[in-house]
Amino acid sequence: MKLEEMKQGLWGYKKDHVFLYIATQEEAFSQKLLEKDAQMERMDQQAQTRIRELEEENSRLREEVSRIRGQYDQISTAILDARASAEALKAETQVQEEAARQTLRQALEQDLSLLDGYRANIKKLRESICATLEELNAQTHQLEQQAASLSEAAPTGNLALFR
Repeated sequence: MKLEEMKQGLWGYKKDHVFLYIATQEEAFSQKLLEKDAQMERMDQQAQTRIRELEEENSRLREEVSRIRGQYDQISTAILDARASAEALKAETQVQEEAARQTLRQALEQDLSLLDGYRANIKKLRESICATLEELNAQTHQLEQQAASLSEAAPTGNLALFR
């Protein structure tokens, strides 16, 4: 009902028509309020759905951040362990290297000592050979002198008699 459709009486609008108009307006406003309430309810449900989605995404992202932090911590720990292991390996290698040097040094000293022994033996052998050669030379010289004196003392004549 519209305001123009209301019937007028002597003193203004008729009561029944005013009540009907008010009832119609109230029904229209109630309908609009219900539609607004329904629309608000839908919007509220959509907002609640969106909030749940965002909370789920937030939860998922927090889990991912937590996982990434865990991986970061593991990587950091692995790097620190690798550094410590490298330092330990380096120290162990230096100890082994020093032990190898010491062993090599001892082997070299033993070899040099053995070489000095060989050198002393060679020197003794050379001296012995030289002494033997000098002795042989002296004996040879003496034998040459004896041969020469025998050759001089040998008879020079007819030796046919001594047959």
